[in-house]
Amino acid sequence: MSLGPVILALGLASSGAQEPAPPPSETPAIAATAERGVTVYPPSFFEAQRPSTALDMVTRLPGFRLDGGDTARGFAGTAGNVLVNGERPTTKSENLRDILTRISASAVERVELIRGGAPGIDMQGQTILANVVIKSTVQVEKVANIQTYLYPDGLFGPLLEFQASRRDGVNEIEGSLKATVDRTDQTFDGGARVTSFPDGRPTIREAVKGYDQIQNYAARGAIQRAAPGGKVRVNGKVEYFSYDRDVVYTRYQPGPGRQDSGETEKEWTGEFGARYDAKLGPRTDLQLVFLQNLGDETYGSTFFAPGRTEIYRERDKTAESILRGEVKQRRSQALSLEGSLEGAYNVLDGDIRYDVNGAPVDIGPPQVKVEELRGEAAGKAVWRASPRLVIEAGARMEISRITQTGGVDLERSFFYPKPRVLATWSPNSVDQLRVRVEREVGQLDFGDFIASADLTAGSQDGADANLEPQRSWVGEVAWERRFWGAGSISTTLTHAEISDAVDYKPLVGGGDAPSNIGSGRSDQFVILMTLPTQKLGISGGQVKARFSWFDSEVTDPVTFDKRRITNATPFVCNLSFTRDMPSGKWSWGASTNCPNEYSRFRLGEVRTQRFEQYFEGFVEWKPSADLTVRTTLSNWTSRNVTRERVIYRGSRADNIVDRVEYRSLPFEPYLFIQVRKRLG
Repeated sequence: MSLGPVILALGLASSGAQEPAPPPSETPAIAATAERGVTVYPPSFFEAQRPSTALDMVTRLPGFRLDGGDTARGFAGTAGNVLVNGERPTTKSENLRDILTRISASAVERVELIRGGAPGIDMQGQTILANVVIKSTVQVEKVANIQTYLYPDGLFGPLLEFQASRRDGVNEIEGSLKATVDRTDQTFDGGARVTSFPDGRPTIREAVKGYDQIQNYAARGAIQRAAPGGKVRVNGKVEYFSYDRDVVYTRYQPGPGRQDSGETEKEWTGEFGARYDAKLGPRTDLQLVFLQNLGDETYGSTFFAPGRTEIYRERDKTAESILRGEVKQRRSQALSLEGSLEGAYNVLDGDIRYDVNGAPVDIGPPQVKVEELRGEAAGKAVWRASPRLVIEAGARMEISRITQTGGVDLERSFFYPKPRVLATWSPNSVDQLRVRVEREVGQLDFGDFIASADLTAGSQDGADANLEPQRSWVGEVAWERRFWGAGSISTTLTHAEISDAVDYKPLVGGGDAPSNIGSGRSDQFVILMTLPTQKLGISGGQVKARFSWFDSEVTDPVTFDKRRITNATPFVCNLSFTRDMPSGKWSWGASTNCPNEYSRFRLGEVRTQRFEQYFEGFVEWKPSADLTVRTTLSNWTSRNVTRERVIYRGSRADNIVDRVEYRSLPFEPYLFIQVRKRLG
């Protein structure tokens, strides 16, 4: 990837940022709040785009990239980087993109962009946050979303959704129904697999064809009402998901043959959440959160070849219960304090069975139950030391006890302090420097405690009962410059010193599993840019770009050589251009993702996935304020996804290659048609 566009952008930013010239309509609102670290974008800022939803508004924010958060256990450390009315949604089963799509742009009073922290604002562990503020006037909405994917073979993949809401100040009620029947990018025809052998055995050539289908049905609702001293919000969701996939390998060299493999998944999930917000005083706020999630998932994998039949089955029942309390106090305009307590109980109850030619095969304990009881205490202070300097300092103290039964009966306790300091310095109205030092502690994946088999990929994962969380000391420096009113460019350098890195490691009894492999490091350099094209002679245009370089190093537990971390992608880039036409009814754009790859290092195999460049473009038509029609053409170039497997005889440490398998899967372009109609 050439650095020419990056250097050009830096030059444009430097030359144009000394005297920023924001569009006249939003200048007063932005300037009024810059001193307290919050930049306000009123509806007039987005007027040229005629946004339909809050998501449309958030994605146009200069220097902002939506982060949906983490799927880890617990509540405090899983938030994304968007708030609604200054609050985090009381849910873990819904992503921010869906939540923002349900909020019509007409209901938004303003969008606030918070960089580096500000007193009284919970940054949720992020360095940049967007806060969508909803109008307090009475609003009643009914919206129908009719969407479909259209594939070259004539298949339709419909997504139907109906939502309704009523907002009247603090009182809210909303609900939605959604149904989807579609396929994924695991449907392909015309693929090929070539297996070569260094010892001279005949090369095997096969044609590959895959087909899959997903079904997804969800019902959700929420109600919020005034309560003594504050307000109460209750939300719930029930969802069903199923997935079926079949892959056929047809051999035509050196002789005819066939292999069939498949996967099935069926999952029911349910969520109930409740939140109580109250004012304990003029400057003191209390928030109590309860969240309950339940899940029941059945997974199957099969493999059929002449003389061999393999069947793997797994059923996992999961539950998570969270209770959290938080107090915030604004001591002054310059200082705020926060304290919280959180308790959680998590459980996974898994059953597995693996048969080869009708006979059971032992790949691990057939029944495993993992339970975690976790508590966390946290405190934080945000201090605006001067109009130009904000300092956030705090720590989270986590204690947990994990018990495992089935095969290995084990109980372990952990205690991890997680301090964090973030300093934000704004020397002038257009530049900002952010420095962060933090201790990050990963979470154990309960699925890693259960042995499993993926017969479609031809691999098995063992289980290491002694697995411990990965820990890192992280240092980060970020610089951002705003220019041309709606332009922004930032660079971020992040370095992490890793302890007990989690990667694949050989087990004493044979095979390998996710385990701790020792210390390591990682370095990431990211450039984010938002470039309005008005000064380049293109009205209504915006370019957004992200370039990310990632370098990491650990000691391979098999060969003892230095290598990068499993599944780490060295380079990622995203580039998009959007233009709103002067009429206000049409907009169009295009985007691309650069080629990338990642590798997985196992005991006897190195598996590398490579993705060719990806392109898509859209045209959007808004004939009226309540109707939006958008057509997206994705995967213009029919990109290939390739997988290379270098499989060794025994261990990679012996460096004797048994075979090299190369698979190439082409994916055809497809259309995505979206119709959003506001009914009232």
